[in-house]
Amino acid sequence: MSVLSQNTTTDLGERLRDAYAVTAEFMADIVSQTCRRFPSVGQAGKSARVERLIQSGAWTDAAIALLDLELPQWQIRRLVYDEGEWHCALSRQRELPDWLDQSI
Repeated sequence: MSVLSQNTTTDLGERLRDAYAVTAEFMADIVSQTCRRFPSVGQAGKSARVERLIQSGAWTDAAIALLDLELPQWQIRRLVYDEGEWHCALSRQRELPDWLDQSI
């Protein structure tokens, strides 16, 4: 049985706020409740890679692989650690100057 086939009835927002650490089960719940394209029949290799990363505990790599699967037109523009927090900016047009781009 796949680790990503699990489901939970607990409110995901509450669980995210209260989470102390990431586990494979927690990541599986996040994926099952938020990722519409997972698992992707047309991109079985990408889906298998996400699952392997989650099972191995590679949370950041799994999140980036999910971005590639779920939002293929978006790319990471900036990933920074500042004053104890990670900040990530995504963009559809990575080569534009910051002031011209609409990043999220």
